[in-house]
Amino acid sequence: MQEETIMLTVFVLIVVAGLTLLLMAMNNRRYMRELAHRERMAMIERGLVPPPESDLVAFEQATPLSPAGQPSPGPRRGERYRTFGIALIGLGLGFAFIIGFTGGEPDIALGVGGAWASLGLASLFNYFLLRRDRQH
Repeated sequence: MQEETIMLTVFVLIVVAGLTLLLMAMNNRRYMRELAHRERMAMIERGLVPPPESDLVAFEQATPLSPAGQPSPGPRRGERYRTFGIALIGLGLGFAFIIGFTGGEPDIALGVGGAWASLGLASLFNYFLLRRDRQH
């Protein structure tokens, strides 16, 4: 019983520390983007021409059309579904392995892991539908 309590405490501390670092990084990124935006706005208000975006590839991918009038070669909407689907399938298989091996409950492992994996398969199916739709 004592070992389980220690393991649970360590796990919770690791999760809380990871989430705290993630939130700090997201807040820092938001703050830096806000500063860059304020700087650009101040330059425009003073009549200066701001320099182009620092990441030109990301800037061109964010614009709807490239200079030649062709759609930008950036990531397509459906690719997010593919990536998310693969991640959910991996998460589901991970849950199944963890519950099956450590808990010794293959029925529960199949239920929980299978539910997450089926969500991933649904997302992959959505990706293939979007891709097929774009080809026509």
